[in-house]
Amino acid sequence: MPPKRRSQTNPQSTLTQEDVDQLVRDGIKAAIRDKRERVRREATRAGGPAGGPTAAPMARECSFTRFMKCGPTQFYGTEGAVALVRWFEKIENTFEISECAEGKKVKFATATLHGRALTWFNSQIITLGREVANGRPWTEVKQMMTDEFCPTEEVQRLEDEL
Repeated sequence: MPPKRRSQTNPQSTLTQEDVDQLVRDGIKAAIRDKRERVRREATRAGGPAGGPTAAPMARECSFTRFMKCGPTQFYGTEGAVALVRWFEKIENTFEISECAEGKKVKFATATLHGRALTWFNSQIITLGREVANGRPWTEVKQMMTDEFCPTEEVQRLEDEL
């Protein structure tokens, strides 16, 4: 024999408009709370603001190809003081555009040397070794190049003109 069904009578409860409004408000609050919690959990997993400070964005490391795509100016060592200063400015702009790391500046900049300037830098490599020559700070190499390629008489003449 099949089991008997028990019927439960659900006493009709009457809801007022105020009760309905409160239920809606409670539902909205719960939905907002759940959404915030999901966002917080996702941000924590991703390292976002809700989970604490994020790591700095991964910087693209400057490669020689990327540096050369910026079209750095070449320097031959025969152009004079004004051209050398302009070359410094253009190379430093290229460093900035290509986001060149400090440790690569000398190596990349000297790759644009030709003629007398290249011969001079090759003598630095022979004297010091490639690692030491390329490992010097850019400011030091700039000073060495200024000493080599800006004759004192030309610098004096330029100073007199100013």
